[in-house]
Amino acid sequence: MRIVYDPELDVAHLLFDEDAVATAVRGAVAGVAAGGYVDAEYDAAGRLVGLEVLGAQRVLPPEVLAGAEPA
Repeated sequence: MRIVYDPELDVAHLLFDEDAVATAVRGAVAGVAAGGYVDAEYDAAGRLVGLEVLGAQRVLPPEVLAGAEPA
């Protein structure tokens, strides 16, 4: 898994299958109790290939964001 984080936008992208991301079809946005949103990304076959987390600082542990690649 690869994690990319943009601190300016506070958006983290968790990639489960980097090869499939280019063909990903976005799923519905789900609200998270902490005030963030998660956007699921599926490939054409319906497999989950990534998650985009808006408001990442409110949802993800700081050590996860600290270890993420810069966007």
